[in-house]
Amino acid sequence: SIDEPPEVELKDLPPYLEYAFLEGDDKLSVIIAKDLSVEEKTALITVLKSHKRSIS
Repeated sequence: SIDEPPEVELKDLPPYLEYAFLEGDDKLSVIIAKDLSVEEKTALITVLKSHKRSIS
């Protein structure tokens, strides 16, 4: 549930990927490309946050 996301074990990712979190520093993790600019990451996270009920 989005209200109480489960605890997940974050695994090592390939060097071109990284975790981003839609809530806090450790909740609702998503995997994104590591080579995105700061602006692109911010825009992507904003869009994902606005749709998090649909994707969680």
